[in-house]
Amino acid sequence: MRRLQVKRCNMPGGLSKKFFFTNNADALYPLTLEIIEHIKQEAIPGETVILKLKMVLIELLTNAIKHSGSNETIIEVSADAYCIRLKKTDRGDALAIECGQTKLEWPLPGKHHTGRIINIYGDNYCTLKGNLENNCNINFLIHEHGDTTEMADATITLPEHFGLMIITRACNSFLYEFDVDTCTNNFIATINTGENN
Repeated sequence: MRRLQVKRCNMPGGLSKKFFFTNNADALYPLTLEIIEHIKQEAIPGETVILKLKMVLIELLTNAIKHSGSNETIIEVSADAYCIRLKKTDRGDALAIECGQTKLEWPLPGKHHTGRIINIYGDNYCTLKGNLENNCNINFLIHEHGDTTEMADATITLPEHFGLMIITRACNSFLYEFDVDTCTNNFIATINTGENN
């Protein structure tokens, strides 16, 4: 299973800015470019990191259009010398995952979920898993188990949770948390800015 060490984006003087998205499809790509340009001014990411940022932002904003309704979505960008962190916050529908014959909806009932790992989606090449940290948080992980050179064939039929797979593959860390105090959804994607990323 891919679990990478992620340095925290909390360096003093690091870049941090909020962007507001009206959940309008016409604004998706212009906002993606605006956020990337803002990151480039301070963090100077390499081309591979920029490509990952585009994939993650497009998936997060597409998710906002599908699930956030008329509510505004906030994308908070933080960056330092080690990583770029994208946090999407909205008040739309909470995360729901089809897990076999069971539908899980956040926040999960009870407090017995800590440490449980669930299979969300799988194909011949990899499995998207979720590590339930508690009844409000899930950390997404990828388990590679095949030759990924032919993975393009698997994208012909896009499963429900394919967007989660794309984001998880592009990031060093990707998690969801439901804030019970504010009833908000928070998706947090972290991408290391090292040369090998």
